[in-house]
Amino acid sequence: KMEDVRKGFVICTDPPCRAVDKIICQIAVADMPDNTPIMTAGFQCMFHAHTTEEECTVAKIFETTNAKGVVVKGARYVGVGMRAIVMLDLAQTVPLETYEHMAFMGRFTLRTEGKTVAIGKITKLPPKRD
Repeated sequence: KMEDVRKGFVICTDPPCRAVDKIICQIAVADMPDNTPIMTAGFQCMFHAHTTEEECTVAKIFETTNAKGVVVKGARYVGVGMRAIVMLDLAQTVPLETYEHMAFMGRFTLRTEGKTVAIGKITKLPPKRD
Protein backbone atom coordinates (compact mmCIF):
# COMPACT_ATOMS: atom_id res chain seq x y z
CA LYS A 1 0.00 0.00 0.00
CA MET A 2 1.11 3.53 -0.66
CA GLU A 3 0.59 4.47 3.02
CA ASP A 4 3.27 1.94 4.02
CA VAL A 5 6.00 3.74 2.04
CA ARG A 6 7.93 6.35 4.03
CA LYS A 7 10.88 8.67 3.58
CA GLY A 8 14.16 6.73 3.70
CA PHE A 9 12.79 3.45 2.33
CA VAL A 10 14.99 1.95 -0.38
CA ILE A 11 13.62 0.04 -3.36
CA CYS A 12 16.13 -2.44 -4.74
CA THR A 13 16.46 -5.58 -6.81
CA ASP A 14 17.48 -9.00 -5.55
CA PRO A 15 19.86 -9.34 -3.72
CA PRO A 16 18.60 -6.49 -1.53
CA CYS A 17 20.67 -3.51 -0.47
CA ARG A 18 22.57 -4.14 2.78
CA ALA A 19 21.59 -2.40 6.01
CA VAL A 20 24.73 -1.90 8.13
CA ASP A 21 25.76 -0.13 11.32
CA LYS A 22 29.53 -0.01 10.62
CA ILE A 23 31.39 1.19 7.54
CA ILE A 24 34.96 1.78 6.45
CA CYS A 25 35.23 4.93 4.39
CA GLN A 26 37.47 7.61 2.95
CA ILE A 27 36.69 11.12 4.19
CA ALA A 28 37.94 14.62 3.36
CA VAL A 29 37.72 16.96 6.35
CA ALA A 30 36.50 20.39 5.24
CA ASP A 31 35.68 22.18 8.49
CA MET A 32 35.56 21.58 12.24
CA PRO A 33 33.62 23.20 15.09
CA ASP A 34 35.43 26.01 16.90
CA ASN A 35 35.66 24.00 20.13
CA THR A 36 37.03 20.86 18.38
CA PRO A 37 39.86 21.70 15.95
CA ILE A 38 40.73 18.04 15.19
CA MET A 39 38.83 14.78 14.68
CA THR A 40 39.88 11.81 16.80
CA ALA A 41 38.45 8.36 17.51
CA GLY A 42 35.29 8.96 19.55
CA PHE A 43 34.27 12.09 17.56
CA GLN A 44 30.47 12.18 17.28
CA CYS A 45 28.45 13.79 14.50
CA MET A 46 25.48 13.25 12.19
CA PHE A 47 25.84 10.94 9.18
CA HIS A 48 23.84 12.11 6.13
CA ALA A 49 23.41 9.75 3.16
CA HIS A 50 20.63 9.85 0.52
CA THR A 51 17.60 10.67 2.77
CA THR A 52 19.08 9.28 5.99
CA GLU A 53 20.25 11.24 9.03
CA GLU A 54 21.84 9.08 11.73
CA GLU A 55 24.12 9.68 14.69
CA CYS A 56 27.60 8.25 14.22
CA THR A 57 30.94 7.94 15.98
CA VAL A 58 34.42 7.75 14.48
CA ALA A 59 35.47 4.35 15.83
CA LYS A 60 38.97 4.15 14.37
CA ILE A 61 41.34 6.14 12.16
CA PHE A 62 43.39 3.81 9.93
CA GLU A 63 45.44 6.39 8.03
CA THR A 64 45.58 10.06 7.10
CA THR A 65 46.92 11.96 4.11
CA ASN A 66 47.84 15.63 4.43
CA ALA A 67 47.70 18.29 1.68
CA LYS A 68 51.26 17.45 0.58
CA GLY A 69 50.37 13.77 0.10
CA VAL A 70 52.20 12.47 3.18
CA VAL A 71 50.47 9.31 4.44
CA VAL A 72 50.50 8.44 8.15
CA LYS A 73 49.35 4.90 9.04
CA GLY A 74 47.69 4.50 12.44
CA ALA A 75 47.21 8.25 12.85
CA ARG A 76 45.53 9.51 16.01
CA TYR A 77 43.79 12.59 14.57
CA VAL A 78 42.56 14.22 11.36
CA GLY A 79 42.68 17.97 10.78
CA VAL A 80 41.00 20.34 8.34
CA GLY A 81 42.30 19.87 4.79
CA MET A 82 43.30 16.23 5.39
CA ARG A 83 41.89 12.99 4.02
CA ALA A 84 41.54 9.84 6.09
CA ILE A 85 40.46 6.22 6.03
CA VAL A 86 38.19 5.69 9.05
CA MET A 87 35.66 3.29 10.54
CA LEU A 88 32.29 4.80 11.48
CA ASP A 89 29.82 3.27 13.93
CA LEU A 90 26.22 4.22 13.14
CA ALA A 91 23.57 4.34 15.89
CA GLN A 92 21.10 2.31 13.77
CA THR A 93 21.37 0.24 10.62
CA VAL A 94 21.24 2.21 7.37
CA PRO A 95 20.84 0.85 3.81
CA LEU A 96 24.18 1.54 2.10
CA GLU A 97 26.48 0.27 -0.63
CA THR A 98 30.11 0.89 -1.47
CA TYR A 99 30.85 3.86 -3.70
CA GLU A 100 32.45 1.52 -6.24
CA HIS A 101 29.33 -0.66 -6.46
CA MET A 102 26.68 2.10 -6.46
CA ALA A 103 27.97 5.68 -6.23
CA PHE A 104 24.68 7.25 -5.08
CA MET A 105 24.35 4.85 -2.13
CA GLY A 106 28.05 5.16 -1.27
CA ARG A 107 28.35 8.94 -0.74
CA PHE A 108 27.74 10.79 2.51
CA THR A 109 28.47 13.89 4.56
CA LEU A 110 29.29 14.29 8.25
CA ARG A 111 27.77 17.31 10.00
CA THR A 112 27.84 18.80 13.49
CA GLU A 113 26.94 22.15 15.03
CA GLY A 114 25.53 23.42 11.73
CA LYS A 115 28.74 22.70 9.79
CA THR A 116 29.60 20.09 7.19
CA VAL A 117 32.79 18.72 8.72
CA ALA A 118 33.53 16.06 6.09
CA ILE A 119 32.43 14.47 2.85
CA GLY A 120 33.13 10.85 2.13
CA LYS A 121 32.68 7.68 0.19
CA ILE A 122 32.18 4.17 1.50
CA THR A 123 35.00 1.80 0.62
CA LYS A 124 34.03 -1.32 2.57
CA LEU A 125 30.99 -2.82 4.29
CA PRO A 126 31.10 -5.48 7.04
CA PRO A 127 31.03 -9.12 5.89
CA LYS A 128 27.56 -10.47 5.09
CA ARG A 129 25.90 -12.58 7.78
CA ASP A 130 24.23 -15.79 6.69
